[in-house]
Amino acid sequence: MHTINNKNLSIEELAEVHDWLLQNNMGTHRLRRDFSDVLPLAEILKRSYPRLVDVYNYPKKCSVQLKMANWETFNFKVLSKLNIKLSREFIELLSNNAHGAAEVLLHEIIRLEKRQRMQEERSISMRQEQAWAENDEVKIVVISKQVGDAIVQVPQKMILYSLYEKMAQENMAKDVMLDSYQQRLTHMENIIKIKTERIDELLMQMGKLPPKMAPAVTSSYFLTDDGKYQSLAPAPSLASDRK
Repeated sequence: MHTINNKNLSIEELAEVHDWLLQNNMGTHRLRRDFSDVLPLAEILKRSYPRLVDVYNYPKKCSVQLKMANWETFNFKVLSKLNIKLSREFIELLSNNAHGAAEVLLHEIIRLEKRQRMQEERSISMRQEQAWAENDEVKIVVISKQVGDAIVQVPQKMILYSLYEKMAQENMAKDVMLDSYQQRLTHMENIIKIKTERIDELLMQMGKLPPKMAPAVTSSYFLTDDGKYQSLAPAPSLASDRK
């Protein structure tokens, strides 16, 4: 468990605390007075740990002794669950509006938030790794991609080359099958066209097809009564009749 004691923060750490206060819409002019009591910190941690923090247990106090009692209760019920502990001396400094104590406290809260984010990211990463272990076919890799003038890391889904090759071969086989079906379909359409023309010729010869629908080319065969084909001699031309 990490025990918080008073210390001197660096310029960078103080700037980090100042930026954090601005992000949370909190002023700095009354920082020591506001955080001499536990209520402001309880309201902050309530956002991240709603089940752990009950702000009604820490009513605002005025006297130093009551403020210290509030801090002791919060120290036991909340901070200890977050692996943090305020030392007795540091609680006295906070309750007495000591210079720099509030900044140290908030810097520790910032570190706590960072650890929480890291744990969440680690948890997400572990779940992803578990999903990858269960599915060897799909992987997510991080690639560098230029966005404007900056190079950013972008996750990209990838599959094994052996799987890609297998899928490509299956698609190629399907394309060959489709081409074969298309050729057979074209062949059948040609056969139907030829047979349709033949039927029209036979109907014309039997006198059942209107003249305007007769095909341009006449047949040299006709169908006899017994169902057989017989050669038909060409009709004499008008020139031969005149002779």
